[in-house]
Amino acid sequence: MKFASVLLVNAALAASVSGFVSPSSSSVVTRNAGIAPKNGFYSAPNRQAISPLNAAREENLDVFIRDMLKISSFVYAFRNIRNIVKTNDGKPKKKKTGLFRREEYTVKFDTPALVLTQKGAQEEDDNKFFKYTVTPDAIKLFIEKNRKWFKEPEGGGDWTFDKSVSEKTTPFIFESEVKGVMQDNLKIVDYDDEFSTDEGGLVYAVVVNLTRKWISVVFRGTVGSSDIATDRNFNFDYDSFFKGEDILVPGGKPATHEGFTKYLMDPKMGDQDGRRCLDRILACVNDEFGNNVDVVGKDFNLYVSGHSLGGGLANLFSFRAAQLKAKGDESVKNLPEKITALTFAAPVVGNVDFNKEYQVLEKKGVLRHIRVANKGDVVPTNNIIFPASLALKGDTTKYIQNGVSLFLLPEEELEQEYGGTKSCASQFTTKALTNHLVPEYATRVTLPVNKEKYQQTVEEIYVKEGVLRP
Repeated sequence: MKFASVLLVNAALAASVSGFVSPSSSSVVTRNAGIAPKNGFYSAPNRQAISPLNAAREENLDVFIRDMLKISSFVYAFRNIRNIVKTNDGKPKKKKTGLFRREEYTVKFDTPALVLTQKGAQEEDDNKFFKYTVTPDAIKLFIEKNRKWFKEPEGGGDWTFDKSVSEKTTPFIFESEVKGVMQDNLKIVDYDDEFSTDEGGLVYAVVVNLTRKWISVVFRGTVGSSDIATDRNFNFDYDSFFKGEDILVPGGKPATHEGFTKYLMDPKMGDQDGRRCLDRILACVNDEFGNNVDVVGKDFNLYVSGHSLGGGLANLFSFRAAQLKAKGDESVKNLPEKITALTFAAPVVGNVDFNKEYQVLEKKGVLRHIRVANKGDVVPTNNIIFPASLALKGDTTKYIQNGVSLFLLPEEELEQEYGGTKSCASQFTTKALTNHLVPEYATRVTLPVNKEKYQQTVEEIYVKEGVLRP
C-alpha cells in the first residue's frame, strides 16, 4: 500500500510539472461571491464604476487580477466550444431511439458564424485568423440557439457533443458567466486556434475591452501531449531573443526556455509572409493600437496574460514586446510605452542573465510583471525533483522567476516579494494537481484577507519592492 501511494504521488508530481491539467477538470466553491468558477470561466465581481478619463490609468490589483483571470479562463472554454462545432457540423451521426434502433441524422448548428468567422465574406486580414470581431453577446446567442448539441457536466466542466440531441430549456452554467462578461463592452478581435488539436498547440486571443480601456493578449495553457512536450523542454535557447545588439547587459549569456520559445518564434503556419508566430501577434496588436478608431488616442493599456503554459508564453511575449519598444522598433510603434504582464501559475522561462535583461526593461519603465502563484503548485518552480526530472530536458536548477510574486496561501494573506523563485521540493504536496487548477486560483484570489493588498497599483508594488525609486 505504501509503495502504491508513492507511485501515485510521483505520477501526480510529474503531471503537475508538465503542466498537463485541465483548467476546468474540477470545480470549487469560492470563499467569496465575487467570482464563481464554472466551466473554466469566471464572472466579474461587482465593482465600482470607473470614469472613462481614469480607466486607462487604473491598475488596481483588485480589478486587474480578476479581469485577467476571467479572460485567461475564457481562452480555454471558447476553444472547447469552437472545437465541438468545427468537428461535428455537417457530419452524419446516429442516435439511439429504441432498444435496438438507431436513427440517422446530420448535425446542423444554427448560425455557426456567431463563433466561427472563417466562412465570412469579409476580406482576410493578414495579421488575424478571425475575419470579423466576435462579442460575448454573439457567443451567448449561439449557445441559446444550439443547446441541444452540447452537454455540460453537472456543476460545470468541459462541454462535449450531445449525441442524443436532447432539447434543453434550462440555460447552461456557462451562459450565466458569459452574461456576466457582457457588463463590459468587450470584443474578441482575434482568436487563433487554427492549428490546435486535442493534443495542444499555440492558442491565443486578442481582446479589446472598451469599458476598461485595455487590449489584452491571452495565451491558453496545456491541454495535450504536444503541449506537454513543449513544457518539458528546459533546454536553453540563446539566440531567438538575443542577437548582438539585443543584449543589454554586457558579458551576459541570457537564454530562454527552448520549448516555450519555439512556440512563439517558430514560423506561423499559413502566414503568407512566413512570419514567426510572435511577430504576427505583435502585428495584430500594433494594428489595434494604431488603427482601431475606438482605441487610437484614448490611452489604452496593453496587458498580457495566461495560465500555466499560457503564463510562460505571456511572460516571454511581454518581454519581447518591451524589448522591441525600448529600442524604438517600427513593429511596435503604436504600442503604449509600458507592457504589463499578469500571469497565473507561470513556469520559469529563463536563466539568471535573462532576468538581468528583464530588470533593465523594468527599470526603463517599459515592462511590468505581476506573477500570481499558489502555495503548493509545483509548476511555477525550479530545481524539479526526482523522479519528475527524468521526464524533462535541460537543467531546471539554472532557471529563476521574473517580476513581482503574489504568493497565494490557502487561508492567510498572500506573500508579496520581487522574484520569489521557489524550489520544487519546497512546494511539493499530494494536492499539487488541484493547486495548479484555475478553480483553486480563483478561490484563493477572492480571499477577503487579501483585500488590502489588492488596493495597490502595479507601480506602487514596484516601488515597494525596491525595483523603482519612490
